[in-house]
Amino acid sequence: MLHLDEFQGEEFQGYVENVPLSKEYVLRAFLPNQPTKDINFAYNVVNGKYAQAASITGFNASAPLRDTKSLEKHFGSVAKVQHGFRLDEEQLLRFNRPRDDEEKDMAVDYVYQETDDLIAGVYDIEEYLRAQALYSGVLQYEDTENDIQINVDFGIPAENKLTVTVPWSDSTSTPLTDIQTAVKQYQEQNKRRKPVVMHLTSTTEAHLLQNEQIKGQVYGNPTDKRLLTKADLANVFVALGLPPYAINNDVVDVYGQGEVQLLEDNKVVFLGADLGNTYLGPTVEKNYESGIYVVPEIKESNPPGQSVFVGETVFPALKRPKSIVILSV
Repeated sequence: MLHLDEFQGEEFQGYVENVPLSKEYVLRAFLPNQPTKDINFAYNVVNGKYAQAASITGFNASAPLRDTKSLEKHFGSVAKVQHGFRLDEEQLLRFNRPRDDEEKDMAVDYVYQETDDLIAGVYDIEEYLRAQALYSGVLQYEDTENDIQINVDFGIPAENKLTVTVPWSDSTSTPLTDIQTAVKQYQEQNKRRKPVVMHLTSTTEAHLLQNEQIKGQVYGNPTDKRLLTKADLANVFVALGLPPYAINNDVVDVYGQGEVQLLEDNKVVFLGADLGNTYLGPTVEKNYESGIYVVPEIKESNPPGQSVFVGETVFPALKRPKSIVILSV
């Protein structure tokens, strides 16, 4: 099946590079992709070339990986994202001997559809890595098979991680005051500039829509029975000079472990501009070029098999970790 021209060299690679995105990746705007031809990509990430504020520590069998080369080797497991699918012997028999052109086209479409899923999976993990940097400031990677644990700290200041006194799930809480406190903290770290946006989930937004402090601003009475709307929230934020908010409910399937929210409920993240980049490093599979790659693999062994692998080497790097404030609510 993979012997067909459609799945060879530049034609298949061109297809993978030009497949339209299956969904919007909100965080690409904050850490846009930046290709690099740096063949020492993993080494330079570990040594701080791409994110001087980041610190990367590793542990093997509960002992620190103090040797930079050792850490670099294992960091490659974090940075390289690759997965694939396999055509088994039964599928190969069916696909390699189609009864007519329609059946052949169906076989080709099947490979394309499976490849599309792989591409989406790579971009999902790319977005997941961005979310770890922006929404947590920490990326933790664990390889249980080799007993490797790597912790990447992107350098968001501890004082930029705040926790409210009264949870927003309590309708008598003071979210407007909490947001003002977070904005003030952001300004102290960013020469009086304000964040450009704050991200939260629909669950967190629902707390705001039932909050008495906000009802007092809108209706003049904190116990008013009328419902608040999203427009009410937006108007209150504008009136008080607070940044606009955006909802991020995106989830990704992380390493086959099931759906993981990119942004946790009961967390608000204040983001500035020009935060950094998502660096795409070179790979052997793409002849030392950067970006997403595809590798068709044909095995004539017994039993025969054919596989398609899609991947890339990727790492999010923050240039301005001070321009992120995380508020746990």
